[in-house]
Amino acid sequence: MQTEEEELSALQTLIRSGEFRHSYEVGRKTEGKVFDRRTLLNLYTAIKNFGIESVDYPISSGKESIVFKATKKNEKVAIKIYRMSTLQFSNIEKYIAGDSRFERERRDRSRVVFLWARKEYANLIGMTNAGIFVPRPFYLQGNVLVMKYIGTESRPAPMIKNYDPDPEDSYRQVAEIMKRMYQRAGLIHGDLSEYNLLYYRKRVCVIDVGQSVSIKHPMAMEFLERDIKNITRFFIKEGVGANSESLLNQVTQDE
Repeated sequence: MQTEEEELSALQTLIRSGEFRHSYEVGRKTEGKVFDRRTLLNLYTAIKNFGIESVDYPISSGKESIVFKATKKNEKVAIKIYRMSTLQFSNIEKYIAGDSRFERERRDRSRVVFLWARKEYANLIGMTNAGIFVPRPFYLQGNVLVMKYIGTESRPAPMIKNYDPDPEDSYRQVAEIMKRMYQRAGLIHGDLSEYNLLYYRKRVCVIDVGQSVSIKHPMAMEFLERDIKNITRFFIKEGVGANSESLLNQVTQDE
């Protein structure tokens, strides 16, 4: 059963959080809020440089980021804004420290959010090039990421936990996604579950890949086994004959 918070729309969640309450101190630190001075400047630059004409409405609002639907000419895009105040260094350090692409980067409180955004941007590019259905990234400015919008004019694509008309087919797609991610992109999602898989036009789309790591990461196998456990648990609940050992072999065996 969904909690009251889960049932709230993204816009209702933002309104209740006080995100849009007036303040004369735009630049002050506000715990849990999105629009501090740096974020406003980054958002302004992204809108100007990428040619965004309108920011329409929020798609999702979480502890670490908020995503808006926006419009560029006739194209719909998504703007992901990473919260400067709530992304916890302690929670993401293990995903960065062993990643050779980023482990030598300076990681302090003021820079870690920008690094995390860069990491997601790089992971999305790698997965797109590997033929995986993810929101294709277009533009990155600090903690503001512009990417392809997945959904219809009226609503974003639902998570498979809320809408999945064909769990058997979705499981096959997810297994292939994980295999391509491992074999072609050389990546492991690291937090894969029914909460970051969307269902759109009979296809499964992967989102939230900031924590995804190289298969050479020292904790890669631990992350992969956790992903597999989450996926098999969900699909078994949906009536699919999923098996963790079989899925692991399918993902890791050579093409």
